[in-house]
Amino acid sequence: MSWLDNLVTNWLVTGGLPQKQDIQTVSNRLPHNPSVNGHPVLLGDDAAVITVDGGYLLLAAEGVWPPLLRANPKLAGRCCVLTNVSDIYAMGGRPTAVVDVLFATDDELASQVLSGMQENAERFGVPIVGGHYTKNRDTSALAVAILGQAKRLLTSHTARPGDELMLVGKLEGKLHDTFDFWDCSSMCSPEQLRSDLELLPLIAETGLCDTAKDVSMAGILGTTIMLLETSGYGARVSLDEIPCPPGVDIESWLRAFPSYGFILSVRPQYVNDVRLIFEERGLCCASFATVIDGPSVTVHGRGESKVIWDLTTPLMGFAPS
Repeated sequence: MSWLDNLVTNWLVTGGLPQKQDIQTVSNRLPHNPSVNGHPVLLGDDAAVITVDGGYLLLAAEGVWPPLLRANPKLAGRCCVLTNVSDIYAMGGRPTAVVDVLFATDDELASQVLSGMQENAERFGVPIVGGHYTKNRDTSALAVAILGQAKRLLTSHTARPGDELMLVGKLEGKLHDTFDFWDCSSMCSPEQLRSDLELLPLIAETGLCDTAKDVSMAGILGTTIMLLETSGYGARVSLDEIPCPPGVDIESWLRAFPSYGFILSVRPQYVNDVRLIFEERGLCCASFATVIDGPSVTVHGRGESKVIWDLTTPLMGFAPS
């Protein structure tokens, strides 16, 4: 078996994609054309978009992976705020407030979770304004919902053939000892965190980009496929062009959930402008794929190529009708 065959085989099992396929249980039961106040709502984005006078409300929610909650409750609390904040910025918005739903086996676990949540809420400047708590001796669970606002949207439905897919991220950080979590935010000041995230609504509002997705537990490749599914196009992906942090191999990097990571789909004429905006902040912004008019997602690397997904096979189940 070749290097690329090995990489793809291992990634399909360990890269978080099977969990994204589980979303079909929900997508198959949602209304085909949902709307709010007469405005259609597109499914499959990082946040639901509700059209209001002068812009958009953004509504999202994230549940914490149970093994993380059991092993490190404080980190779980931090991550749940972080992922929700990222979902809002990935839509070109700015977060307004969060609420939480917490079930905890004991008060000590609850205290650690809430400590982690409050820590990141203060760092990102997003208040926790309410929620629900139940002490349950049998199991613990955590979910956080967030409200945001946007003037102009980034969505995952607007990639077009010829676009360049660009990875935005921070290559300074460290992998968690137990989980596939790339921590590049805990060492940053609140001012740095917020100004780095502010670049997402900036590129939306200036018209440089209209398509983005937050890199999720599915990693770089899985998130790329998720974005392509909702847009209805394939891509040619160059593994050799995906920047990796020093000392981190490509296999580990493709599995990682970054604490600051986004996939952008950018029209060719705006690629250099978008790259400069992020690089001037010391952030990575690199083209690694081209969107194509077809259903296949093909990866290329070390002189080999392999189709890793055919979009005629549903992933989340949010392909254009």
